[in-house]
Amino acid sequence: QATIVNVLLGSSLVGDSEPSEEVRPQPRFLDTPRNFTYREGQLARLECSLENLGTKKVIWRKASDPNPMTIGRRTFVDDTRVMVEHLPLGRDWHLLIKQVRLDDDGQYECQVASTDKDLRRYVNLIVTPGEKPPISKPEIHIEGATYVEKNSVIRLNCSATGKEHSPDDIDWFLNGQKLVTDSADQVWIEKRVSLMDRTISSVLTIENANMKNAGIYVCRTSDLQIASARVDVLNADTNNVKRDGVTHSPHYDVPPRSGSSKLSPNDKVLTSLLPLFAVFFLRLSLNDLHQ
Repeated sequence: QATIVNVLLGSSLVGDSEPSEEVRPQPRFLDTPRNFTYREGQLARLECSLENLGTKKVIWRKASDPNPMTIGRRTFVDDTRVMVEHLPLGRDWHLLIKQVRLDDDGQYECQVASTDKDLRRYVNLIVTPGEKPPISKPEIHIEGATYVEKNSVIRLNCSATGKEHSPDDIDWFLNGQKLVTDSADQVWIEKRVSLMDRTISSVLTIENANMKNAGIYVCRTSDLQIASARVDVLNADTNNVKRDGVTHSPHYDVPPRSGSSKLSPNDKVLTSLLPLFAVFFLRLSLNDLHQ
């Protein structure tokens, strides 16, 4: 690593020793804060700004470690959290540390690659303990319609929350058989993870559902949380269901209630003459008896 650093700095160091007809102004640190305080888990930004840098390079290192963390915009530590914030032709060469930890606390040095030992600036990073999120019990549940019609869509959503972090994965089972995404069977599984909420969710979609898709659906997380739901597929192909999907009740002919019918005019005339006919036939019967 020292060899690589020397190669990178060679041009700058040699340039300082060679005489030049034009005297260039020396790099100079601009006025920036010396102390930075961040909470554990935050993005730490250690500021270092210079003018008249020319072709020289800026080196960042932790004061307790002789090895450089960055040279220019290149990183020389095996830590993906560390990087340099710099815009082309800009004066800022800020050191960024993502997800800062307690062991990042300490003094850091921003140095210009030069034989002049005065071209360096020290800043202090203070890291305070972060607030830990409340620990909740692991939870898992399934949402979705449990009764679907044949040829419609089955859609179930399984959400699981871990104790300290989200579960790594979710598997689906139907009647004990594992389900996977299969375009031929029109089965689709989509997963989402929320690190902030410590939650993983998985949406199971089955298009054109048929009777074989009915049964007990189980979702299981990688840490063995389990939830289940029964789905029934309804066969709606009956005589009472029309093509428009509207179900009609059977029609019955109900006889009229007694006394609710009305008489026609002819019926009324016949009804009024009945007493006269009765008297006429009664007299005929009496005459026959006297004879």
